[in-house]
Amino acid sequence: MDVLEGLWRAAKDERLGHALLFGGPDGVGKFSCALYLAAGLFCASGPGKPCGTCGPCRRFQSGGEESNHPDLLVVDPLDSGAEIIKLNRIAFRENSSSKDDVEMRRTVEGFLDLHAVESEWRVVIIRECHRMNTNAQNALLKTLEEPAAGTLLILETAHVGVLLDTIISRVTRVEYAPLEPVLAKELILELAVGTNERLADRLARWSKGSPGIAMRLLREGRAAEHELLSALLSGKRGAMDCSNEVWNLEGEFVAATDRAMARMRARSLLDFALEFIADLSRCCAGANVDRQVHTDLLISMSGEDSPRYLAGLGPRVEVVREKLLECRGDIEANVTPDAVVARAFLALSQLVIRPLKVGR
Repeated sequence: MDVLEGLWRAAKDERLGHALLFGGPDGVGKFSCALYLAAGLFCASGPGKPCGTCGPCRRFQSGGEESNHPDLLVVDPLDSGAEIIKLNRIAFRENSSSKDDVEMRRTVEGFLDLHAVESEWRVVIIRECHRMNTNAQNALLKTLEEPAAGTLLILETAHVGVLLDTIISRVTRVEYAPLEPVLAKELILELAVGTNERLADRLARWSKGSPGIAMRLLREGRAAEHELLSALLSGKRGAMDCSNEVWNLEGEFVAATDRAMARMRARSLLDFALEFIADLSRCCAGANVDRQVHTDLLISMSGEDSPRYLAGLGPRVEVVREKLLECRGDIEANVTPDAVVARAFLALSQLVIRPLKVGR
């Protein structure tokens, strides 16, 4: 919030640059901050924290992330099935015909050439701008080099290094970092109404302080995956039992077919398992169990006396890691998801210190 306050003050003092680059990890709120910054510029009492009740604020709030405010253009590849096409052929069309006024208004250049309708600002927000190819970035350079008065471009990305140096040299960088665990937990509790504190604490750790990632993990059913993996590693359930149960877990995955949804579930589970393996590998090398992301899984696997139990697991962990990486590659190669998941659980079962006791 302090960063936004500073940007609003700069706008009020006519010191705000014409192009900002919001960089930082995925899920830390860069895109939301870009929208909030624009709302504060448009507010009738701004530049400053938007009041939420004036006409411009109400128009900004309507229409969702795209917003119905006439002075805002949001280029969002995540809102399009043809992500790269939207950026390359629409947002950065270099040779739009002047006769096609409707199409011209859909381009960044055409939008910024128009006069502001009800504010002093014309704002363009480009989400995940690293998706632009070289031609698209070069097309944007002209706009960055010859900005019109009262225009603001906000580029948002988690991959600044992909952008051309000529782009980076013409923008003011604003860096975002993951939230402290306590703050991330508070925000998760606010965003995910009904979530208990224990789960919020876990989500904050699993997402490494990125609330956006935490909300995705919650939707995808990471908590259920965690319980299943915990049951396997603690020796309470067998590998085949767990691999069958995966397909009964709740989780929200958006895909066109059941097969695609199954691949997404398998991908989520394998990414989770590989994150855990990374923690386990560090602990085998002597790292503190309590300082890992998946501390509770490590303890469920090895008990409270974790260092003694984990000390000799190093070579076995590397074998399991290689098998999981192979499974992860097979998912991308469109191998049958249930077969891949079964292999993954069989690999993970090699780590079980206290194996399943039949008949108990």
